[in-house]
Amino acid sequence: MNNKQEEKKEQEEKKGLGSFLRDCRSEFSKISWPGRKELVESTWVIAAMLLLVAVFVLLCDKVLQGIVNALVIR
Repeated sequence: MNNKQEEKKEQEEKKGLGSFLRDCRSEFSKISWPGRKELVESTWVIAAMLLLVAVFVLLCDKVLQGIVNALVIR
């Protein structure tokens, strides 16, 4: 890189915490936050999926436990 590009890069790095926080606030204003109804619906979907995965893991565990016990008992 040439000298001017290096100086520009150094100046950008020296902006500091204040500039970073201003940039963060600007980016946060661009976010489309979900409404209460959408948030509650998404929470129920996640809770249901969590329950399904827990039941699936439990069933897999019980099947594998039965297989291992059958092999060990012989």
